Amino acid sequence: MLFFGHVALLLITAMVQDTTTMDRSRIEIINNGKYIAINQTTNIKGGPAIGNMLNAHYFPGINLYNGGRFKEAEAEFTYVITRPHYLSENPRRAEYMSTSYYLRGMVYAYHAKGLGRQSAAQEDFEAALTWNPKNYLAYLELSRLYASLGFQQEAASVLGHLLEMKPDDEVAREAQMELNKVTQKAAQAPSKQ
Repeated sequence: MLFFGHVALLLITAMVQDTTTMDRSRIEIINNGKYIAINQTTNIKGGPAIGNMLNAHYFPGINLYNGGRFKEAEAEFTYVITRPHYLSENPRRAEYMSTSYYLRGMVYAYHAKGLGRQSAAQEDFEAALTWNPKNYLAYLELSRLYASLGFQQEAASVLGHLLEMKPDDEVAREAQMELNKVTQKAAQAPSKQ
C-alpha cells in the first residue's frame, strides 16, 4: 500500500513540474489536416507589433490550427509566446498572448502524445489565465485536464471559480455541465481511509 502512495506522489510531482523547451521537443504533435503552406502571411490590422509578428506568426498560427496542422501551429504560437516584448506597444497584447498560450495548450491536450504533454497543456492554460483572467475557455480546458487525470476536486474548484466570474450564458451552461460531471465522479469514487 505504501508503494502505491509513493507512485501516486511521483506521478503528481511529474505532472506539475515545469516543462522546458527541450522537454516539449520530446512530445509528438499529430497533424490531422491537409498540407498548408507555412509561410502564408496575413494582412490583418491587429495593431502594432515588432517585425510584423501578428501577420507573420500569430494569425498564420491560428489558420494552421484551424486547418489541423497542429505541429506547425505550435511552432507559430511558441514564437509569439517567447517574444511578448514584440507586442509591448499593442493594446491587445494580453489577448494575443493569452490566446497563443490557450491554443498551444489545446495542441498539447488534444493533438499530441508523449510524456509531459499534459504538464505542457496545464502550464499553457495557466499562463493563458495569467495573461487574461477572463479567458473563460482556458478555465474549461484546465478543469477538463484535471478531471481527465482524476483530480475531480481541483477540476470542481476551477469550474466553481469560473462560475463565480459570471461568464456569458453559453460558457456558464458548459461550466455547469462539467461541474455536474466532476461532482458526480467525485461522489462515486471510493472514499480514502
